[in-house]
Amino acid sequence: MPAFGCTVLISREAGGFQGRVANLKGVTASAASQRELLAAIVKQFKAVVAESLAAGGEPEWIDPPLEKEPGEQKLFLPVHL
Repeated sequence: MPAFGCTVLISREAGGFQGRVANLKGVTASAASQRELLAAIVKQFKAVVAESLAAGGEPEWIDPPLEKEPGEQKLFLPVHL
C-alpha cells in the first residue's frame, strides 16, 4: 500500500481551525476542532491522490511546498491510500 507525505499548515480561526496542504494543490478545510480538521484534510488528500493515480497521472504536487504564514503550525502526516 503506497504512502504519501502530507504537509499541513494549520491556523486558528474564529470558532475553530483552518488548514491547507502545503505540498498538494487545492486541498483545504475548516473545522471546529483540530482533530476534525485533520480528518477532513486526510480524506480530501487521499481522494485527490487516488483520482490522479487512477487516471494514470501524477497528483499536482507543489514543489517546493508552500511556506507557513504567521500564526500557522506545520504538521507532517504520512497518508496511506
